[in-house]
Parts: sequence; structure tokens; C-alpha cells
Amino acid sequence: MLWVATLLCVTPTPLAKIDIRSNVQTEHLTVPAAATATEPGRRLKKPHTAVRSRRGVPAGVLVVPAVAFLGVFVVLPTALALISSLFEIRLGSENQATWVGLRNYQEIFDDPVVIQSFGNTALYCAMTIVPSIALGLGLALLANTIRRFRVLVEALLFLPFTANLVAMAVVFRYVFDLRGGFVNQLMAMIGLAPLNFLGDTHLALPTLAAIGVWRGSSLAMLMYLAGLTTIPTAIAESATVDGITGLRRLRWVTLPLLRPVTLFVAVLMTLQSVQVFDTVNVLTQGGPLNSTQTVLTEIWQLGFSYYDLGQGAALSAVLLIILVIIGAVRRSAFTKSER
Repeated sequence: MLWVATLLCVTPTPLAKIDIRSNVQTEHLTVPAAATATEPGRRLKKPHTAVRSRRGVPAGVLVVPAVAFLGVFVVLPTALALISSLFEIRLGSENQATWVGLRNYQEIFDDPVVIQSFGNTALYCAMTIVPSIALGLGLALLANTIRRFRVLVEALLFLPFTANLVAMAVVFRYVFDLRGGFVNQLMAMIGLAPLNFLGDTHLALPTLAAIGVWRGSSLAMLMYLAGLTTIPTAIAESATVDGITGLRRLRWVTLPLLRPVTLFVAVLMTLQSVQVFDTVNVLTQGGPLNSTQTVLTEIWQLGFSYYDLGQGAALSAVLLIILVIIGAVRRSAFTKSER
């Protein structure tokens, strides 16, 4: 969210001047000649300035809505979650809040289900991030070569990301159903035995990852399409004149110029994969045998199934630290790429 809140101060007697050569409008302060003369032992006082908008409203007033929004919906819930992680809070009990310090953190890391949820989340990220980036890049390169009906093709390719994920999860439940599912019907037509995609401990997580790739590649495609439009046509024409075409052009021209976009997409895919929840909660609820339990679904179950808000808040704090680390790595990567 961007708030245009700072403009150069306006003094009581401004004199607007336009530099014709640079075509840039600037404002200069008119200072009386008497004010420029200094008496011996007396310093010249600088004119008082204040940051104001064009209508004379102080710039700080314009920042208040954004600061209030962040304070109420970001800072305050985060602070309450961090404080709650130090208490044992069980809904329905007589002592609803008991100070336990760091015991909640110790108990969640002693819980094998929590450890498994971190492993499942890491495995889900490994199965979705790179395929989403690769498929998104391929779709962007394909869409970039289309001249007729290009807008329609781009809209169709971007639909998976704009679709409601909960509604699409319900659709995928019927697609991967053991009896009568679309995929199993296709497998039966070619003589293959049906598979329990959502009920097998070895297939459930890869199936969810395939859905994640289907959705994530749509966003990656849009980002890469935007990046391809920034590549100067002169560079592409020079590569063609030099005989650099096909995969060589992709390897030595396109991919290096898309490096900042790739870093940005990688961070987006990582954040999206770490915070996977909707498809898991609708399709498997963390099963079978916790084989698809992720960090967010475990937080949900701790807080709203077992009513242990303290441990749920502690696990949320750990996830927050992980996301902050990802953000720091992203910033460091962008800084290095700009050098």
C-alpha cells in the first residue's frame, strides 16, 4: 500500500519558476533582502518549513489511516500471539490463562506430529517451488509468441490463480476420487488400476503438490510475462543477427535478463508453499496418518480442535520467524542482484 504523503513544503510567499530546458517545475523561496543581512554576533534563522500536501493538510495526517490499519490488523494481532505463546490458554477451562514461559515452545518441538508437519511442509515446498517456476516460465514464453487472441490466452492461463481455492479443492476432490474420479476413469480406459490419490500415504502429498503447481505456475506465468515485456527489442534483434536463437538465446539472453523476476517469483512461491492450508484442510485434513499435515494445519488443529491456544500461538510464532528469515534472504538476494 502506497500513500503519497510527502511533498516539498510551501512557504507563505512561494515563487513558481519553470525551467524550459529541463521542462521541470520547481519552487523557490522568496527571502527578503533585509533578512539576508546578519548583524554581528547574530545568526541567520532558517525559515520555518513544514511538510504539507497541496491542499495545506499536514502530511502526517495522510499517513494516519495506513498506520492505523497496520497497527490494528498486523502489529496488534502479532503482539497478542507472541504474548499468548507464553501462557497456557485452554478454552473452557477454569484458569483460562496460566503463565508457563517457554514451556509451549518446548512441548511443540517434543511433539512428533509438529516435527512431521515441518517435514511435510519442506517436502511440499520442494515439490512445488521449482516446478511452478519452470512451468510458469514455459507458459510465459509460449504466450509471448502468440499474436492472435493473446489477451484471451493470457486470461485463461491466469484463471487458476484467480479461482477460489476452496471451491477448486472441492472440484479436485471429485477429480481424484477413488471411485468415479476423472483421473481414475482415464486410467481405467487404458487398463490401469485405480489409485487412491487422497487416501494413500505415499500419494496424498504429491497430489496436493500437483494442485499447488497448477495454481502457482499461473502466478509465475504472469510475473514472467511482465518481465519479458521489459526486455529491450534491440537486444533480441542483436541476438538474432548474431545467430543466437532457440535454447541458446534462452540460456544466454533471456534468463540472465529475467534474473530479478526469477528471484521475486521464487520468494512468492516459497511464501505460498510454506503457508499452504486451503487445499490440505478441504481435501485431506492432514491425513492419512498425518502424511499431509503442514505447519498451518497443525496450528489450526492445536487452536481450534484441541483448544490449546497457547501451543497454537507458539507454533505461529515459530512460523513467523521462518517467514521473517525468508524475507531477509529475499532482500539480500535482491540487493546482490542489483549490484
